Amino acid sequence: MSDRIARSHGLEAFFGAAESVSGAGVEIALPKNRGFLNLRLDPRRERAVRAADEVLGQGLPLAANSFTGGERRVYWLSPDEWLVETRAEEAGALCGELEAALAGYHAAINDISGGQVALRLTGPEARTILSKGCTLDPHPREFAPGQCARAGFARATVLLACIDETPTYAVVVGRSFADYLCHWLANAAGL
Repeated sequence: MSDRIARSHGLEAFFGAAESVSGAGVEIALPKNRGFLNLRLDPRRERAVRAADEVLGQGLPLAANSFTGGERRVYWLSPDEWLVETRAEEAGALCGELEAALAGYHAAINDISGGQVALRLTGPEARTILSKGCTLDPHPREFAPGQCARAGFARATVLLACIDETPTYAVVVGRSFADYLCHWLANAAGL
């Protein structure tokens, strides 16, 4: 994509020119220019896993409901499926590199950037806000930093990841639900 083309998203009305909205002990932010790849492969094929690890520059998380961080964030979705979050401008090239590295293996890589939005929810009241509408218990004894899970959240399905103890959460939601979810979060936070 040309650098001259401005990226836009359906949340411009919600965020305006700001990158976040905050108040009442919580901040809702929209990390800019995020891209997403869906990766499917058999984790028992060690050479395929090593090939993917090499391209990604980090290991695939093989433990259930975990993620790895680094230059990219790689979320475990199921025993043979991962979501790779990266910079939007590198998603296409990374998809091609993974396809080339995994060409001899039974694997599938798809760029799903157009259908996903990543939000960041942070602050001392973030856990309280999540507990108002999430089917997952966000208490740290149940959902600690380094964990992720798909969950029902305010009538949407999201991928929720606990990033740190602040707490900071990544919330990946389908683009068509992003505006609804932002307004729900703002309402729940009293913003």
